[in-house]
Amino acid sequence: MNNSFSRMNRDTRRKIAIGAGLLALLLICGIAGFRFFSGKTQSAAKPNGPTTGIAYDQNAEEGGWSALSEEEIAASLNSKVEEGMINISMNTSPVFPNAKSEGNLMIVNELVNTYPQRVELIRNDTDEVIYSSAAIAVGSKIASAKLDVELPAGTYECTAMFHSLDPETGAVLGTAGAVVTVTVQA
Repeated sequence: MNNSFSRMNRDTRRKIAIGAGLLALLLICGIAGFRFFSGKTQSAAKPNGPTTGIAYDQNAEEGGWSALSEEEIAASLNSKVEEGMINISMNTSPVFPNAKSEGNLMIVNELVNTYPQRVELIRNDTDEVIYSSAAIAVGSKIASAKLDVELPAGTYECTAMFHSLDPETGAVLGTAGAVVTVTVQA
């Protein structure tokens, strides 16, 4: 009997330990869940009092893309992409008969662009700006122009930087570049 009694105690103790462990696990999960869900609702809302570590933008409004249909979202995103795109067009191998003559740049600010453009030609070996245009209106072109510096005869690898400009302020809104080869013949 004594053996049976100690066996029952061992089984009973095991059941009690397992039950206590499960109860502690449930309690921990409940506390973690409460903190998770209560923290999520607080961080999503704007705080009323002073905050530490983060400043919420007062211009932010509740809501997002969920208020719009998929077609409205796509149209809005496409509009923003088109507005920010820069279509660049120029002769990639302009030739200048000599250092003081005009060359056939053929820089075009295509009608599909939204903003005026300013174009710079920058030598890749020295980072020297050898040509800089003023603003070119949408739908306009510069067929030929002189370089801003007199280069010795030779071939120069350059990057043509097209800067989209704010039509009101002239501030650069975006830039795209392309490699071009400038040749000065004499």
